[in-house]
Amino acid sequence: MSPLLLLLAPAALATSGFDPSAPAARFEGAETYTVDGAIQLWSAIERLEDPDRTLLVQEDFNASLAWPASSAFAPFIADCFGDPEPGSHAALLHIGPGFARSAGTPVIFVPGAGDNGSRGFVTMATRMDREGRPVFALTFAHPHGDVFRHAELLADAIARVKVLTGAEQVDLVSHSKGGISTAVYLSHTPGQEWGNTAYESVGTPYRGDVRRAVFIAVPLGGVDTSYRWPSGNFASLVEDAALAPTSWDAYYPSGTAAWWLETDLGAQDFLPGGATDLFPGQRQMLARWDDVYPLPGSLPWLVGYNLQQDWYTTYEGGFGYVSHSDGIDAAVEAGGGLLARLEGIGADPAVELFLMAGENPMMPNGVEDYLAMMFGEALVDLSTMGADLWADLMADLIGNGFASLGLSEAELQGLIQGKLLLGEISGPSDGLVFVDSALYADALTARGAPVLAAETRNLSHLDLLYASPITGQLLKDAAAADPVEDGWRDGVGDRYIAADTLGWLVEVLADPDDGGDGGDGGDGGDGADGADGADGADGGADGGDGTDGGDGGAGGGGDDGGEPDADDPVDSDAGGKDAGCASAPVGPGLPALAALLLGLGRARRRRG
Repeated sequence: MSPLLLLLAPAALATSGFDPSAPAARFEGAETYTVDGAIQLWSAIERLEDPDRTLLVQEDFNASLAWPASSAFAPFIADCFGDPEPGSHAALLHIGPGFARSAGTPVIFVPGAGDNGSRGFVTMATRMDREGRPVFALTFAHPHGDVFRHAELLADAIARVKVLTGAEQVDLVSHSKGGISTAVYLSHTPGQEWGNTAYESVGTPYRGDVRRAVFIAVPLGGVDTSYRWPSGNFASLVEDAALAPTSWDAYYPSGTAAWWLETDLGAQDFLPGGATDLFPGQRQMLARWDDVYPLPGSLPWLVGYNLQQDWYTTYEGGFGYVSHSDGIDAAVEAGGGLLARLEGIGADPAVELFLMAGENPMMPNGVEDYLAMMFGEALVDLSTMGADLWADLMADLIGNGFASLGLSEAELQGLIQGKLLLGEISGPSDGLVFVDSALYADALTARGAPVLAAETRNLSHLDLLYASPITGQLLKDAAAADPVEDGWRDGVGDRYIAADTLGWLVEVLADPDDGGDGGDGGDGGDGADGADGADGADGGADGGDGTDGGDGGAGGGGDDGGEPDADDPVDSDAGGKDAGCASAPVGPGLPALAALLLGLGRARRRRG
């Protein structure tokens, strides 16, 4: 960016006292690379700190939520924060590798629950970086933090980006839970009532600084996954190991008749209470969907999938055989009924909106024992009894009017092998968020903000972030190289090629003189990151998004996703040069990225 632009950039204050001209710390060394130093993900990472402590207070962590010292997809985040359990007044701003040669409207990527600026978005960010745009991504201090706090840190980040670039407006690209925080900022006006006195008193009103906002797999209409699929709660019974919230507040291992043998789940359930509140942002995304899609426990055609422990008492509240739940209505109320408030307020009418939903619930598996963890041993037994029985179940699912999966023989084998999993199947979804929820424009349009596009793709929740012809071909090549173990990737690759969400993003965010996408040729090594994305890459990133999911529901225990463990995409895409993009940075070529992709091992959510 031109030094002159930096000097002329207007001061853009967010929360009173936040100074966008001076980050608390800036990192330009090893912190900007993958842990092995092979690929540079960013040109710099800045730690932003807001002095407010009315809204931006310390949130609770357990051992599983604390940032690790290093990880493949989230390298050195703890180092950059200066603490594995940072206060929620801080956020990391990741700056694209080609920033010095960039121009046009800046793009800020806002991650979902359980995710960070590198893992989920590095493929998209790299693609936009190669298009020559100023690219930024956020990592919030708490991966499941309160959305009002995240909305305020987003306001801070926008102010900082305006100083760095001299731009008057930015474009926002949000995934999953990150889109709720984005919606809050775009809807906030002076004096607006949110049911959160701290945000009402110090929150930054929308300043007219967003040109376009893209919402990808965002639960605008809410999620009820953890309440709809309560067997996922078994994955979060241990407080220090919970990666996603529970919809039970108490568990009785010997049955509720032995009421004195109780495991208190108050720290990790959706409702606040007690001394610890591990998932404050999850309850803010909840909404009932049982009036649209019946609960799995009431659907006998779901066979093993409907074996959900205490499904009725979990959803409505009360004692089941082994649990107690306050019910989803109490959790929605505890979250301040945020989604209903958003719907009544609406985003600023000058912001152009774009919505993207996935309609394929088949996701790469991040943990081998996911089926048992999420749906119980009965489904594991069913899925290992043979292709014919499993194929009959798939046929029943499709025949009951839900999204046609178009299963190939290789993908069917992938399901039987546990390489692929079916997430949310009680209604059309991306495996975590219902299609109708992700396309629920009413959450944003009360004041007339225009929705310029609302589209679906035949992809799952995280695959939406990686799809392009190049990432698709990488998957197909992997399938051809090892059809026994990786044959399932061929069908996923076909969907990546057809969907091309990366190309779509370039098109909808084009500046007036950009001339649109100009083809996929510029995707460069982007495939790597994406491809692994498919690989389950995130299968669970958003993982803890419990709400998200339910996001998680499918992902790994009721949360945004299969968050527990996933073969996530690395930045893989990070370094290559985009053909035809003069300002793109030079880095590892596609073969090196493909090798990196195919060599990835299993890893945990934010640990990569």
